[in-house]
Amino acid sequence: MLIALLVMSCCGVTACADDFDYGRDELESALPDEARDYLDSEQITPDNPRILSFSEAVGSVWELVKSKAEAPLRMLCGLCGVVLFCAMAESIADTGNLKGILSAVGVLCGAGIASAAVYGSLKSSLAAISAAANFMLVFIPTLTGIAAALGHTLTSAAINSAILAATQLFSQLAANFLAPLCGTILGVSTAGAVHPQLKLDKLGELIKKFVVWGLSLVMTIFMGVLSLQTAVSAASDNAAVKAAKFAVSQGVPIIGGTVSDAVNTLQAGLGILKSSVGTYGMIAAGAIILPVLANLLCYKIAAMLSQSLAEVFGLNELSALLKSCSAIFTIIIAITFCVFLLNTIAAAITLCMTGTAV
Repeated sequence: MLIALLVMSCCGVTACADDFDYGRDELESALPDEARDYLDSEQITPDNPRILSFSEAVGSVWELVKSKAEAPLRMLCGLCGVVLFCAMAESIADTGNLKGILSAVGVLCGAGIASAAVYGSLKSSLAAISAAANFMLVFIPTLTGIAAALGHTLTSAAINSAILAATQLFSQLAANFLAPLCGTILGVSTAGAVHPQLKLDKLGELIKKFVVWGLSLVMTIFMGVLSLQTAVSAASDNAAVKAAKFAVSQGVPIIGGTVSDAVNTLQAGLGILKSSVGTYGMIAAGAIILPVLANLLCYKIAAMLSQSLAEVFGLNELSALLKSCSAIFTIIIAITFCVFLLNTIAAAITLCMTGTAV
């Protein structure tokens, strides 16, 4: 570090972060087309991450919900039709085999509508998780590279390796286990609704609780370990940078103070660039994940409303099936939101733990 500081001073390197090649083109090209178009329309770039005002944010969220509510509304209308059909059928056939047959037909119709909705939402969620993972493979090394240029090498290495490993873990879990898990819950719940004697209506709720609590535990442990590790690394990096500056300032004749001032100026510029890139990464992660989360929330609300309608008419089998569908949407929301939190908290920890040493 001492040699690098001397070379920078002797060669007349301008202490400016504008010429620092941090990979802006690669960062923007890593975004999916929909997220990139949104950021371009709002004139949000890595060099100038414009923060939306409160009214603009509320308007964007409202437009997002309206654009994603069409398919869940169709599902709600279809399920309400099935509920009304089952209620009319039960009023016509109070007893006998006909009532069981009509109930099974209603359950199978509801399962068909719900499975189509689950498949569509699951497909879009997996695509968003994959896109977020690909973006983080570029964003995290870019952000930690800028932090390393500021002298925080140990912190950058710790954050980079841990976040990339966690990103790949979540993406692989989602790709390999999310679809089979949701399909299993839906299939078992349908079988339990058609044959109430099997008592399978609680399985979906049990799996949902297990997944949500498991994800919460994993995220808590991961973020706690990462925070402690980066805190120790940040303290070591700050001490090393301060020691290097002091050695140059006091040990180099004549130009020692000039070199130290030049490094301070360069660090200030890189610190601004780091904050801009980190903010851009968090906004970009929201542009990738939030549309999918809005769609999933609309689906869950539709499933909950149809479940309530089935309970009003006393359709226990259909209500149990719709409750399991609501649990499936909760599982997908939990995993998708964990990916969003992973990206956001990683950027926040990097920005907090790699502040410019003075």
